[in-house]
Amino acid sequence: PAGTSITVRVEPARDGFVTVSILDRGPGMSDQQIERAFDRFWRSPTAAAGGSGLGLAIVHQLARASGGTASVTARPGGGLIASATVPVAGH
Repeated sequence: PAGTSITVRVEPARDGFVTVSILDRGPGMSDQQIERAFDRFWRSPTAAAGGSGLGLAIVHQLARASGGTASVTARPGGGLIASATVPVAGH
């Protein structure tokens, strides 16, 4: 929402992987919505106007193609944490 901030967190590489997370304080999603978050063209009913519903689907596919993972979880206190864990270049 307007007036709030997002946090970008990069966790140091472990076992040849690094995790990049985006934390927000938006409206969040229900467990059922989180299950659909990586579906192509799906958008949460609470999402702001605009967008095609492809962003998280692309992140998920790229993470998997590189041997990594992607996840979306509820953030304590409200909002979401979207993370991608991918191999460090050269490993």
